[in-house]
Amino acid sequence: MRGVVLLLAAGEGTRLDHAGPKAFVELAGKSLLRRAADSAAAAGRVDSIVVAVSAGSEHRASSDLQGLSKPVSVVAGGSTRQASAAAALVAAPETEAFAIHDAARALCLPLLFDSALLALDDWEAVCPVVGVSDTIKEVSESGVVTSTLDRSKLVAVQTPQAVRADLYRRAHADAAATGFAGTDDVSLVERLGVDVHVIDGDSANIKVTNKHDLRVAASMLQR
Repeated sequence: MRGVVLLLAAGEGTRLDHAGPKAFVELAGKSLLRRAADSAAAAGRVDSIVVAVSAGSEHRASSDLQGLSKPVSVVAGGSTRQASAAAALVAAPETEAFAIHDAARALCLPLLFDSALLALDDWEAVCPVVGVSDTIKEVSESGVVTSTLDRSKLVAVQTPQAVRADLYRRAHADAAATGFAGTDDVSLVERLGVDVHVIDGDSANIKVTNKHDLRVAASMLQR
């Protein structure tokens, strides 16, 4: 299946000590946004990209994305990740599927976009995951351990997450109508009772959230 990438890049760079949108933080000479967009554009199953950036940053983002190898459009995102995804969805062209990705995961390889979209030939929604190596405990509000979870059943979820287009539009419409707020894209699908399948993620597909993450990402690129 082929699709459109919704690239979410409206976050602020506060935890990176960056005065402005996180999308324009540089990683080895390129912005996080450009690195993520280049990767999405290099995927064979991606037809075009819609980027959601913080309001007022549209012109800067368009300039940063000049020369991209696939058609790209830029829209103003919202105050939350889900609102930014909804704004990108409204601006997206007709397509079979959407792959929704966080620009902060700037080291994502084109192969992961293709793998997620290919999986939609068989399933309606997928997300890439990696296993959890740490022991995970559930803790009460008072700071007391209440249980130790079985990590063999736990995974860490990444993006891009891919959903068939009609289902993704329906999931967003339902979330808006009911006021539901999810922490990722497939959570909107899960609540409709649709199975979300997992595919192999990539341990190098880290999310750049703070300065330590940025140093780790730079080290990965050097290697």
